[in-house]
Amino acid sequence: MLSGDEEEHAVLLCNYFLHMGKKAWVLLGSAVPEGPTAYVLTHESNGDYLLWNPSSGEFFTQHNPFCPMQSVGCLINQDNIWANMQEYDGPMRMSFDTSKEAQWKPFFSRSYPNPGLSSIQPDQLVYLPTDKDYVAELQDRIERKLRDKVMEWRPHSITRWNRYCTQIFRRLLSRLEQSRGRGMADEHRAELEPVLASYKMSGFPMQMPYTEDNPVVEAVFSTGVHQLQGKDVEFALAVHIHPYPNSVLSVWVYVASLVRKR
Repeated sequence: MLSGDEEEHAVLLCNYFLHMGKKAWVLLGSAVPEGPTAYVLTHESNGDYLLWNPSSGEFFTQHNPFCPMQSVGCLINQDNIWANMQEYDGPMRMSFDTSKEAQWKPFFSRSYPNPGLSSIQPDQLVYLPTDKDYVAELQDRIERKLRDKVMEWRPHSITRWNRYCTQIFRRLLSRLEQSRGRGMADEHRAELEPVLASYKMSGFPMQMPYTEDNPVVEAVFSTGVHQLQGKDVEFALAVHIHPYPNSVLSVWVYVASLVRKR
């Protein structure tokens, strides 16, 4: 699926902090609204402990009353696993000093030393380029499929496509990926100005990772753009796929309805 769950995000973020030289642990516990989940705990140079939500990037100090983490069960790093043995398991009322065995029971100890388990990860990660011909073919196929679906969803109406607006959408989509959709409002408006001078436009671009066709089709259907009726209504739809290594694909779809101004 080219995605990870909360535990995998926590392991990744913890390893990133360890590489930076920080003291970091994967923290297993219970949070609101996730329930059982994984966070990352770091010990900062000023003595503070920070709890990081690895999925959102948010972090909270140990004594922040708004921290979503409600209870802490164990801590994990490259050296050991510690079980919380304290009376309280809320972050605000507990100590994170794992050197105190009365508060944190270690899995590895003098009687059962760490055997020095090797990593299951390869020494080097190989990133293979994505086939550009495949991406171009997939982009054309998805765009044709979406056009067919829009017409299928409007069985009692003629669906007219505005080719000029579609060309503008194609140019915009590639730039949206490059800018990650930020800081383009003025440029976006300027590109669409020739269309907006003659049409009332209702629509927007959307982005998603590619796994298969159906989620893309469902996303376009959920916009409801196809529901607009009237003899003057036209439609524009464009698809852009940006390839990343190892066949990771970012899909952009711009869909809109247009009604000529009178």
